[in-house]
Amino acid sequence: MRKPMADLAETALRLGRPPTDHAAARPLAVPTGTVIVADVWISGDLGFVLLLHRRDDGLIAEELYCSVRRPGSVWERPGHLSGGVVGTELGTSAMVEDALAGASMSVVAESESLVHTGRGSDGDEGELVRTWQLLVSGDADLIEIERFTPAAPETPAISGRDLTGPLLLLALLPGERARVSALRRENSSFTQFGNVLDLRNLEQ
Repeated sequence: MRKPMADLAETALRLGRPPTDHAAARPLAVPTGTVIVADVWISGDLGFVLLLHRRDDGLIAEELYCSVRRPGSVWERPGHLSGGVVGTELGTSAMVEDALAGASMSVVAESESLVHTGRGSDGDEGELVRTWQLLVSGDADLIEIERFTPAAPETPAISGRDLTGPLLLLALLPGERARVSALRRENSSFTQFGNVLDLRNLEQ
């Protein structure tokens, strides 16, 4: 019997990454009857997990789960936010690069959901959080994210994310924006290549 998706999402949040590292083989095959953790995004005490599975009609479907981390580093049981059909196969490098059509990254899905972020009062009615799924070229060794918040709109927090597969999950809270760049290793340094994505959640 297949493990419930919420349980898989909770395990991924505890680990802070997909349980299986797909980085060594960047393509992401999704066999029938299995659920794959494609990526995990954690921002403070808010976490998102992207799951993939193959439907009975042969198409790949994605499911997005979300949770809040409570005191004691305990994640609440993740709740389902959204789902849909993935528009491309991910099983080979050629499939990924064909879908990118020469770009280093592209947005394959975007959605917004009312999420209880844990940042409000006891009567928190939720905040409108926007999420993106990015398809990333196999030539990328690292993703750089410059994140701008309402508290520091001109001074970004810069972070690097190792890739665990061809899909990258990113979520922004209201008023945040991010510039996302693909980097590749050249000797002892990293060089930006390809296009840069400018993502915004202007809802406040």
